Amino acid sequence: MLRRGTVRGFRQHIRNQHKKLITLLVFFIIYLMVTATTLLTGNSIKDYISVVSEQQNEDAVKRTGQTRDINEKRGITTELPLYLPHRARIDSKAYSHAKFNEWCYSADKDTFTYDKPFTSEELASRGCKKRLPTVLIIGAKSCDVRTLSHFLSFHPSVALIQNDTFEINYFGLHRDKGYEWYRNQLLYITNRQVVVEKSPEYLTWPHDCAQKVHDYISPKTKIIIALCDPVQRAVSDYYQNAFNPKADPSIHKHYHFASTFEQSVIDNEFHAKSVNFYNKMVDTGVYVKHIVRWMEYFPKEQIYLMDEGILKVDPYKELHKIEMFLGIAEYATTDHFYFDEVKRYHCMRFPYKHCMTKLKSMAMSDIDEDVLDTLYEFYRPYDNQLSKMFDRKFSWMEKYEWL
Repeated sequence: MLRRGTVRGFRQHIRNQHKKLITLLVFFIIYLMVTATTLLTGNSIKDYISVVSEQQNEDAVKRTGQTRDINEKRGITTELPLYLPHRARIDSKAYSHAKFNEWCYSADKDTFTYDKPFTSEELASRGCKKRLPTVLIIGAKSCDVRTLSHFLSFHPSVALIQNDTFEINYFGLHRDKGYEWYRNQLLYITNRQVVVEKSPEYLTWPHDCAQKVHDYISPKTKIIIALCDPVQRAVSDYYQNAFNPKADPSIHKHYHFASTFEQSVIDNEFHAKSVNFYNKMVDTGVYVKHIVRWMEYFPKEQIYLMDEGILKVDPYKELHKIEMFLGIAEYATTDHFYFDEVKRYHCMRFPYKHCMTKLKSMAMSDIDEDVLDTLYEFYRPYDNQLSKMFDRKFSWMEKYEWL
């Protein structure tokens, strides 16, 4: 005769087996339904998965709908695609079609970059015109604007000059050349693309740049500002420009480059360890001072602050936020990037595998620690103010807790 506990355990075992069988049966029925659907339609299961992915893209339209509605209310005329085919994010041929099918230039199929513009007749038939930018990346200098621009330029809806070192800088260096000169520097595009221009000097120079952009381009222009550790930024600025024979003197007239970085940023003439805040190399890192000037002409909703520290660790995270900010279809995925263990930074895997050539900089370990601490103490109140203004904490601010 079986004991009561044994019988109870046996019954529980039977119940568990029933649950497993029911679960397997449900999955089997789903599999039969998918198989039957694909047989009737003549599509493969891969196509069925692609359809599901397209539904996910349609869901993404709802997430970007608010931004698109705001643009329409502001009178921005655009025919930007609401979403991209899923295969354009995973297949190079589908990507090439999404990027260049309505493009105004012939394209390099190996590097997915544009070459020469089409004939005037072809440009006219495609509705291609030289249009003013709807988005400006205005700095900050030495905060990896090159990397951000390079990654963003591969978005099918983005028209951005694919020259990592080229900057138009019309309102700064070339304002005397006239408005037509400026327009001629821009790309031919259709109204299904967003024109993005990068000019990292604009954040700080000229001082009336925000007003000029507001008056001569559009008060609806969206502004992207790349920010980074202000001390590291100053070190990079020194290394890249102090002994650069090609540096433009009109830009660097507010710089002071001494024989060492420490002598460039610290002024002991008036007070020991006094920061030389008149030096543009230092002043550029007082981000809040310059951003406030832009906020006089552009509301906070039209300004996005990109954190270089996040871009370095997770490029997808920042690019996804920028896509939402610009109101363009979701394109970037985590699979588009990989971390190169030798180069020690992220490279692109899609639409083709390649790494950018990074500008060299001086290692922070080569700088006097007391000077670094002095600079961090100098920047801390300004960054705290910026953090409160935008209700966010930036990646480098944890260093202030160590002081």
